[in-house]
Amino acid sequence: MADSDKRWPAGVVTVALDLSSEKSKALVVDAIREWAHHTPALRFNIVEGKTGDIRISDDEGLKGNWSAIGIEAKRIDEDQPTMHLNRTDDSKKLRSTALHEFGHALGLLHEHQHPQNSLDWDSPQVYDYYTSDSFNEAMVREHILEPDNRPGLQITPYDPQSVMHYEIPAALRRNGQAIPKNTTLSAGDKQTIRMLYPTVNPT
Repeated sequence: MADSDKRWPAGVVTVALDLSSEKSKALVVDAIREWAHHTPALRFNIVEGKTGDIRISDDEGLKGNWSAIGIEAKRIDEDQPTMHLNRTDDSKKLRSTALHEFGHALGLLHEHQHPQNSLDWDSPQVYDYYTSDSFNEAMVREHILEPDNRPGLQITPYDPQSVMHYEIPAALRRNGQAIPKNTTLSAGDKQTIRMLYPTVNPT
């Protein structure tokens, strides 16, 4: 599921990495390259520093893992990051988080908010599980529970294997079935991103 109004125009997108370690940079670059295989209309120019179209930071003064959706990044002050990744020594976690957040940076939305999702949430359990100092109840409702039914979205079939889908513990669903954390692009992710950024035919 994607917001086609937020897609980047075909061409070069500069991605600036302001990250604390070479290991973090390598993991984030690897995640970006996984998306790049399926975005033939875009080329990513990856640079170090704070100047770029997409600006990725792990500044410990900021909280949470988040990203602007596609070209919403253009509305953010140029001295501010457009994506933040929490620092962690868990390489698998950092890479999968970067893969998820870079999907947002390209214009993809949360798959668990797909209008045809079959999650059947246990809402009180969801609030208890997700609410924190950096993620209040209103944010839980907006980013997890409420289906995204805005007009004009690019809707592909609901995909619980999508890297854009949150991990769902069994206790949060009335049917008691968990959805594991997805750490690589699914077939649905690849289909969705290729529809959003199709090959540009030379003129």
